Amino acid sequence: MSANRIKALAVTDYLGRGNVNPFRPEAAQLIGLQASGQVDVTVMCSPESVLVKYYDERGIATVGHKIKGKLSLRSIRFIRSYIRDNGIEILHLFHSRAISNGLLAAIGLPVKVIIYRGQEGSLKRYDPVSYLNALSPRADRVVCVAVAVERYVRKQLWANPDKAITIYKGHSLDWYQQPPADLSEWQLPDNALKVALVANLRPRKGLPVLIEATRHLPPEAPVHFLLMGANTEDPDVQALVAQAAAPERIHLLGYRDDAPEVVAACDVIILPTTKREGLSRAIIEGMAYGRPAVVSDTGGNAELVADGESGYVVPASDPAALAAALESLWRSPEQREAFGREAQRRIRDIFTVEQGIAKHLQLYQQLAAELRQGG
Repeated sequence: MSANRIKALAVTDYLGRGNVNPFRPEAAQLIGLQASGQVDVTVMCSPESVLVKYYDERGIATVGHKIKGKLSLRSIRFIRSYIRDNGIEILHLFHSRAISNGLLAAIGLPVKVIIYRGQEGSLKRYDPVSYLNALSPRADRVVCVAVAVERYVRKQLWANPDKAITIYKGHSLDWYQQPPADLSEWQLPDNALKVALVANLRPRKGLPVLIEATRHLPPEAPVHFLLMGANTEDPDVQALVAQAAAPERIHLLGYRDDAPEVVAACDVIILPTTKREGLSRAIIEGMAYGRPAVVSDTGGNAELVADGESGYVVPASDPAALAAALESLWRSPEQREAFGREAQRRIRDIFTVEQGIAKHLQLYQQLAAELRQGG
């Protein structure tokens, strides 16, 4: 181990549900930092995490520790001791429990703290809880997943808005090579436009907007919606679906480990979020499979999708605009194919693993230099 290598500890709180794809952007980033020869990375995570074996196979040391609460004295002490005993220079915190405990653990220690910020909303200057997150004075950088998220965080920061920066999550087309899922059990018509929505179906993810949009579609348009994610069995969700113009065209698939492959078997992916969006993994996965996307203009998804080139960006909470975008894609298979090719290109050329690694390495080097110079 070189004395000049930066010693970094990443604290995460992932468990996973059998499919490692949802977590690869973070894992690939940390593995790339280790492979650069400039950083020694250790990952602290639950010993139950699906990623422990994944990291081990790629030369990343792991420390098993499960954080059981937003404020855990046990975890604060554990993280603090590890930083102090191992000369950690960069503490990189992902997810709420890691962030709140890690920020407190770092108080008074010579370590630079980076926290991850994945969405707009939930930060207020007058809310004390926000100071256990991105507004904490102990956070040296807040790495935002999109420019829209960075703008939001900057408005909430008091004296130093420049500590909020944007680094896009990096994806690789190599992760999306599985064949499309078999949709035959849903007996969809051969001419159906198959539209996928992957989300925790909370109201802000736009299901009410989608249901209203069905009333704006031409009755003869065979548009079928496949909804995947949490809450599909919620009675309120099912009651809402029953109000659609053609409820039989909305299919509730529940949670799917193979959601990316189901999306690959569809023609379009959508996410009509009404507020507090980040950079949707499901949209990235759909685009990686060459599927055009229709998203609302809230959060970072408008940065993912080039409007009129790789899909459509529609106003949030506008069912008519959502329906118009879907109708346009239904009427023009050639447009769908062209948009899909451009969507895949954007993931391949812009939202890459390499850019994420390079920008994080630059950040690590900058912060480590400040630390070593006594800053």
